[in-house]
Amino acid sequence: MTSETRNLGDLLGRRRSSGETAMVSVDRNGQCREWSFSELESGSLAYAAFLREKGIEPGSAVAILAGNSVHNWMAYTGSMRAGCVCVPVNTRQPREIVEFILGDADVRIAFSDESNAAVVPEGIDHAMLGDVAPLDDEPQLPDVNEKSAAEILYTSGSTGRPKGVVLSHASQLSMIETIVGSTDTEVFANQRGIVVAPMFHMNALIFIASFLSSGGSLVLMSRFDAERFVQAINAHRVTVITGVPTMIALMHTAWLELGRPKLPSVNTVYIGSAPVTEAVAAQSSEMMPGANILNSYGTTETGGGIFGSHPDNIEKPATSVGYPTPQTELRLDGNGALVVRAPSMMTEYRNLPELTAARLKDGWFDTGDRFEVDDNGFYYFTGRSDDMFVCSGENVYPGEVEKAIESHRSVLQAAVIPVPDEIRGQMPVAFVVSRDKRLSESDIQDHVRRHAAAYLYPRRVWFVDSLPLAGTTKVDRRELMRRAEKSIMRVREVA
Repeated sequence: MTSETRNLGDLLGRRRSSGETAMVSVDRNGQCREWSFSELESGSLAYAAFLREKGIEPGSAVAILAGNSVHNWMAYTGSMRAGCVCVPVNTRQPREIVEFILGDADVRIAFSDESNAAVVPEGIDHAMLGDVAPLDDEPQLPDVNEKSAAEILYTSGSTGRPKGVVLSHASQLSMIETIVGSTDTEVFANQRGIVVAPMFHMNALIFIASFLSSGGSLVLMSRFDAERFVQAINAHRVTVITGVPTMIALMHTAWLELGRPKLPSVNTVYIGSAPVTEAVAAQSSEMMPGANILNSYGTTETGGGIFGSHPDNIEKPATSVGYPTPQTELRLDGNGALVVRAPSMMTEYRNLPELTAARLKDGWFDTGDRFEVDDNGFYYFTGRSDDMFVCSGENVYPGEVEKAIESHRSVLQAAVIPVPDEIRGQMPVAFVVSRDKRLSESDIQDHVRRHAAAYLYPRRVWFVDSLPLAGTTKVDRRELMRRAEKSIMRVREVA
């Protein structure tokens, strides 16, 4: 395979014939099965051969509508090895959004598991995961230009319809190589990761690819259950964890309820997708005192691997995402939003040329994520620019308010959202996870007034045991808006 024909689906290298364990699948009932590297390779080639036999041409879009499973991974890699473009779909979205994605991507065939079979619309060729026949002979597979599309990942669509992010083989391989050094190293040899993030999300896909390509093995859970997650870490001697702040907070609650079990095998914890607070970092260290806690950052459009260690070996602060890696160029615009140029960049937004031109200029991508930089050059993720709303004529960034709330020693996590207000236009309200049940709404409001601009204080505060998660495992802000509006309406009706 030449550098011009590298394929993201072909990751196992010399391990493809190995009988060593590559994955341990854990289903919804907690049942486990081990899968070797050679089984993953055979399965991947079987799905590639199936697509070739079906007459699915290279460049065609192949969708996967399924929960986490080894067959999901086989279909994902197999579709790319057949020269197709893989489209993993979030089936937790409304049916009309799923249908929009399949139409927007011009999907030729869709794989699904049993629980998502009914989601596949009529008129699209449909095959069940697990029904693909084993190989008799190794298939003839096409060469694929590394600059061609490997996959289309659709964003969560928090503002309007989801956007299809087109990613090339070269861009994703460059990201993996940034993480592990190259796709044929042993960085994760003798390491075992665990994946609970959904496999339509880049976090899961890149974590799996990075581990398998560099000699590691993985525990693949069908879904996130905090108690089973903690138990699986010890049962399978997991050494590397990846998750989002809310998952860590839920894990900590389960860990306490399980009697604070020791988790001695864990040596590294990657936390990303949202700003990491001192409280979340402290929870991680409490559960896994010997582990290296790493605050990570990446977007679907730019990939991960943008930040790393400091070239002068200066220790990274707990809440920093790190120092820019050598192959990454960064700058902050006038609003503090991060603009990036890196090899792992997307090609375009599918069928959205105007948006592509607006966000991707001369190879620089405007992330819309707001950052701060300290004197040592370490970056800190503070929130989304497009989450900004106006309250009484003042710009309010939820991340700024959340940071102020989470600086209170009794707060574990906070989420701030806008709600309509007849006088102010919109006003900030907060949902707070507290370690102290005596903490009151006025305590939070006074604390924010002391530590931030007066107009930023949340006009209402609700205390919750945990923040709800969306399908992407990020905080479900739509659900919080629904709860807030319902609560405010109830108060108005009583008044």
